[in-house]
Amino acid sequence: MARFSLRTRAAGMVVVGLFSLLAVRLWSIQVIHRRRYASAAVALSQRVITESAPRGTIEARGGAPLATDVSVEEVAMSRQSALAHPGTLGRLSALLGVSMSGLRSELASNQYYSYQAVPLATNPPPAALVEISEHPRAFAGVQVRTTYERRYPAGGVAAQVIGYVGPINASELKADQRYGYGPNAIVGQSGLEQYYDHQLQGHLGQKTEQVTAAGTAVKTVSVRPPRPGDTLVTHLSARLDTQLQADLANELTALRAGTTSSGVVPAPWGAGVVIDPQNGAVLAMASSPTYNNNDWVPAISQATYTHLVSELGSPLNNYAVVGAEEPGSIFKLATATAALDNGLISPGFTYHDPGYFTLPTGQVLTDAPGDSGGTFNISSALSYSSDVFFYNLGELFYQQQSRYGPTPIQNAAHAYGMGVPSGIDLPNVDNGQVDSLALRRSLHAAAPSVFAPASWYVGDNVELAFGQGETLVTPLEMANAYATFANGGTRYAPQIGAALETPSGKVIRRIAPKVTGHVSLPPAVDQAMLAGFQGALTSSIGTAYADFQGFNFAKWNLAGKTGTATITHAGQPVSWFVAFGGPKGQPARYAFCVEIDQAGYGADAAAPVVRKLADYLMAHPLHHLALASPHATG
Repeated sequence: MARFSLRTRAAGMVVVGLFSLLAVRLWSIQVIHRRRYASAAVALSQRVITESAPRGTIEARGGAPLATDVSVEEVAMSRQSALAHPGTLGRLSALLGVSMSGLRSELASNQYYSYQAVPLATNPPPAALVEISEHPRAFAGVQVRTTYERRYPAGGVAAQVIGYVGPINASELKADQRYGYGPNAIVGQSGLEQYYDHQLQGHLGQKTEQVTAAGTAVKTVSVRPPRPGDTLVTHLSARLDTQLQADLANELTALRAGTTSSGVVPAPWGAGVVIDPQNGAVLAMASSPTYNNNDWVPAISQATYTHLVSELGSPLNNYAVVGAEEPGSIFKLATATAALDNGLISPGFTYHDPGYFTLPTGQVLTDAPGDSGGTFNISSALSYSSDVFFYNLGELFYQQQSRYGPTPIQNAAHAYGMGVPSGIDLPNVDNGQVDSLALRRSLHAAAPSVFAPASWYVGDNVELAFGQGETLVTPLEMANAYATFANGGTRYAPQIGAALETPSGKVIRRIAPKVTGHVSLPPAVDQAMLAGFQGALTSSIGTAYADFQGFNFAKWNLAGKTGTATITHAGQPVSWFVAFGGPKGQPARYAFCVEIDQAGYGADAAAPVVRKLADYLMAHPLHHLALASPHATG
C-alpha cells in the first residue's frame, strides 16, 4: 500500500507539473508573445492577389500603335491545381463548353511549368464568370483574373523588328530576379519587345484580402494598383515600313515567277533598311517573308509554329540584321576610301581594264560577264563597277604593306561599321565580319575541320578588295556604312527607339543619337567617290542606269551602288543595292540598303526595290527627325 501511495503521489506530481507547463505556455502565448501570434493568425487568414499591369505601347512616328495591350477576362488553372482537384476540370469543361481533351492539351503546354496558371479561356460568357466566383469550392484551383493581351495592329509589317511576347521561362525568371518578374509574367521574346522589356513591362498590382477558412473573402485589407509600362516611341514610319514590306514581297514573287530580267531564281528571302544619315534613326526595316505577330497571342499553335519554321525563307528571321552574306561590289566603298585616303592612288589616277586580271600565280580573274572593260579613274570605276580596277588596288596594297600596313582596307571597313557591333537597339544581331588573316586564324581555331589553316596571299587581298572571300555583311551594316559616307564621315549607332514616355504622353527620356566612329573623307576623296556613286545611277555606263531611267533627279539627289556576290553553295548570286540622297538643296535624308538572297545581279533584283522606295518618299516625304519631336508625322 505504501508503494502504491508513493506511485500515486508521483503520478499526481507529474500531472500537476504538466498542467503547470501548459499554463505557463498558454500565458506565454497569450501575454508575452500575443502580438506575434496574433499577426501570424491574421496572416494565415489573408490572401494576396496580384493584378496584371498593361504592357507599354510601342508606337511608330506620329503615334500609330505597333503593339498595344487590351484588357481581357481570363480563366486559368495550373497543372498542379488540376491534379489536386481532379473533379474541377470536368465541371470547368461543361461550364465553358470546352472538351476535356482541349483543356488537358492547354495544361500540357510546355510554355508553362507546373505551378504556373495556364490560360484556359479568354473573355468567357459573363454567366460562367459568375458561376465560378459564386461557387469557389466547386471550382477549387480555378482563377478568374483580369489580364491583358498583346495586339499588333500592323500585323505582318515590321513583325520581326517589333517582336512578340510570351510567358517567362525558368531561365528568364532567374536572370531577371532583381527586376521583380513574377512566375506568370509575360515578357518580350524577340525584337523591340525583348530589347525594351524592362521599360515596357508594367508593375503588378496587389490586393490583400481577409478570408475565412473556406477561402471566402471577408474584407479588403490593402490595395496597390498596377502601374502600366512605359510607351516606346520609335523612329519607324508605319507607312514607309508598309511600303518596303510590300515592295520586298512583290519582288520575291516576281523573281520566283521569272517575270524579271533575272529569270526564274530561288529568291527565298529579302530584307531592306532605310536610315536617316544625319542621326542614325532607322526609318524602316523589313524582312520578307514575314508573319503576323498576333499569331503568338495568347500562345502560338503548334501547327502555326511548325509552318513558320518550315516555310521557304524562314520568316521568323529578321534578315535585315542576321542576313550576313558576301557583299560583292557594295564593299568597294571601303576599298576606294582606303586607296584614296591613304594615298595609294589619287582621284586622277587611271587604270586600263582589259576585262581580265592576272595574279602573280598565273590565275586569271575576269570582270562580270558582259563587261567590256575600259580605262577608268576611281569615279568611273565605281559607276561601271570595274572589278579589274579594284583587283589592282588589292594587289597594290598587298605589294606595299611596308608602307600602308597589312590591313588598310579592313581598317576602312571597320571605320564604316562593317564587322563591328553597330549599337542598334535590337537583340540577337549579327555583326558581320571582314576578311583578314586574324579572322581566318580565329575561324580555323574554332572549326579546324571546316576552315583551312590560316594564310594570306595576294589573291586573298584581291578578293577582299571587291567584297568576296570571308567577308560577310548585313543590310543594316551596309545601310549604315553608306549613311556614314553620305553625311561626310560620322558613323552613328542605328537606333529604332526615339523616346520613352509615360502612358499619358510625358517624355521620360529622349534617346539621343550616338556617335560611334568617324571616317576620314577629305573633300577631294569625298567628291571623287560621290561622283562615282552618282554616276552608277545617272551615267550611261552606270550599273543602275536602266533602273533609274525617268527618275526626277531635278527634284532629288540620289547616288548608289550595285552589288552582286557570288556564293559557291548557292544557285544564284546575292543581289545588293545601296543608295543615299533626298531632296535637292538638303543634306542626304535617306540611306537605303536592300539585299535579296539568290536573286541574280544587284541591278536586276535589289535596285528596283530601292527605286520604288525613292519614288514613294519623293511623293510622301517624312519630317526630318533632327528637328521633329518623337511624334513627328510619317
